Order: sequence, then C-alpha cells, then structure tokens
Amino acid sequence: MELKKISKAFDILSKAYDLISYTMSLGVTIYWRKRLIDESVKLIKSETKYILDLCTGTGDIAIGIYKKSQNQNIKIIGFDASFGMLKKFIEKSPNRENLIPILGDISQMPFKNKSFDISTMSFGARSLFEGEKDFSTYLKEIHRISKRLLNLETSHPKNPIIKALYKSYLYFIIVILGSIFFPHYNREYYRTIMTFPNYERFSEILKQIGYDKVEAIPLFWGMAAIHIAYE
Repeated sequence: MELKKISKAFDILSKAYDLISYTMSLGVTIYWRKRLIDESVKLIKSETKYILDLCTGTGDIAIGIYKKSQNQNIKIIGFDASFGMLKKFIEKSPNRENLIPILGDISQMPFKNKSFDISTMSFGARSLFEGEKDFSTYLKEIHRISKRLLNLETSHPKNPIIKALYKSYLYFIIVILGSIFFPHYNREYYRTIMTFPNYERFSEILKQIGYDKVEAIPLFWGMAAIHIAYE
C-alpha cells in the first residue's frame, strides 16, 4: 500500500484509532506495547539524548517511554506520515518540549546518519511491507539514522492449533468486525498481517540490511514479536 494511501487511511481513523486498535486486538496490544516500552527504557542511559518513534501514530510508545524513563532530558521524536495521528499525539502529550511530532516520509527522513540513540516502531512495519526488496529500502533508512532499533510487530505462530485459532481470530475479528469500524481499511489491515514475514525471517532481513546483532522476543506463542537490533 502506497505511503500516501496509508497516511490518508490513518487520517480518517485518527479520531478513534486508540479505541479501534484496542478493541480489535481484544486489549492484547496494550501488554505488547508495554513490553516494547519496558525493553526500550532498559537501553536508555544518562548520556542518551535522542529517541525516534517511527510510525508513532497517536504517540503511545513515545509518551510511554518518556513517562517511564529516569532520563527526563531526552528528546523523543514522534515521526509519522499522518497529520491526523500526529494531531492526536500532540493532544495527548504531557510535555511538548521533550515529545516532538514530525510529519514526514519514512523512506526519506530529514536526519543525519546515526542521529538517534534508539529508534522504536510498533505495528508500522507491516504497513510498509510490499515485498522484501522495497521493505529493505525502508529498513536501510532506519538503520542509517539510528544506532539501535526496537520493533514490535505481528508474526505467525508455529503451533498448528494456536496458528488455526489465530487465523480464525484474524478473519472474524479483523475482516468481519473490522468492516463495521473501518470498512475502507479492514481488508488491507488483514492482508498486511497475513503477508508480513514471521519473526525468524524478519530477524534475517534485519541482519541482511546491516544490523550485526538481532534479538527476537516472541510474544503470545509467536503471535507477535519484539526485535532488538544493534550494530
């Protein structure tokens, strides 16, 4: 899906995005995002200056990291292609000096090499995935501007029983129920989840584009995973 179409879709969803997201996931993503925040905060040191939250949406990850971090001097950039989502981020922000929204294209970010100590992204990678070649272009840009990446994304369970239950949930909740909440995007949302690589393949892709060390943390029997990538 083209970035312009993605940003337009999320502009439409922005006013009710948080409610839709938590409802469609049956609240599970709250715990997954909390885990991403916890893993990110572990890497923050006294000398950490800048963190970039990619595809920040309404800013849950950026705000969560800021609130939980002991380093209140860090600047956290919330980067997104949707103006509507960033507007909600600004409304929710507890500190507009340290939490900074920036509208832009993730394929061409206006930052110098290794500008950020840490980059985070939650459920944004699958929206960028249209095949490994194009996807690698986005990842290389992320690798260029940051020293570490922590990424939360859906995956595919290995256990056949869990996998069958997961697929049933995705179809009936995302496709059928989703047609009520966001009919213009629900099938695209379903497609991105189904076509995104499993967490093991994603680890390989991250290594191929330049990260030396990649740690994968499976969540909920492999329904999602957090990747921590270093140089």
